[in-house]
Amino acid sequence: MDAVGEQGARRVRAFRATDQFALAVWQAVRGFARPEGESLAREIRTAIARSGGALVAAASAPEGDARGRRALEDAHQGLLEIRYFLYLARRLGCLDLKAYKQLAALQEAALRELAQLLG
Repeated sequence: MDAVGEQGARRVRAFRATDQFALAVWQAVRGFARPEGESLAREIRTAIARSGGALVAAASAPEGDARGRRALEDAHQGLLEIRYFLYLARRLGCLDLKAYKQLAALQEAALRELAQLLG
């Protein structure tokens, strides 16, 4: 596979991993109860949507485009922010340990794929 094809394959892998994480998070936060859980769920949904949007913008940019690189960095940063939100949800009792670990594993996969694009 040539360099352009490999870069395209990396973008697809990053999108799929991030999308899988985003869908799992979106579904998990639907079950948050209590006022603080609802507020936290809203913050998480906003962050995941913003990160996903940045990833789509980055994937749509031409190879080597500075704005595309910044969008990719924004997507990566957004996923890192969500890490704390999930930790907080766990501490507040909104997520059980099993769900937290599953989301963390999906998040790690997405972060790895984004890091390879940033490489």
